[in-house]
Amino acid sequence: MSIWGTTSVTDTPEVVLSSWRVMEVTSPYWEGTSKHFVGYNETEHEGRVSSEIQSFDATTGKGITRSGRVYQLVGSSGYNSDAQYVWQRWKNINHAETEIDVTDKIEALCKKIVE
Repeated sequence: MSIWGTTSVTDTPEVVLSSWRVMEVTSPYWEGTSKHFVGYNETEHEGRVSSEIQSFDATTGKGITRSGRVYQLVGSSGYNSDAQYVWQRWKNINHAETEIDVTDKIEALCKKIVE
């Protein structure tokens, strides 16, 4: 299985992401930590890892990444084998030194908004 480039933000400004997670990583390529959406891209039918999350609206479940793309989280968080494959490759390419799954924090934030 291979990894290919994503469509441009102009061509695909919004992606619907299912079986999603939010991962926080460190890398020698940047300072501090960065958070990324990982999940199944329902829009283009592929596993996807986003660029760094810049903002997230727990009310709408939408996040905007460094690229300017909007990610709409749908359904529950979860696991997808295509997304996991891309995530593993992404970590390798970006020399991720640490990873923390912060999905529970995002879900709690969303749940708090609903209650």
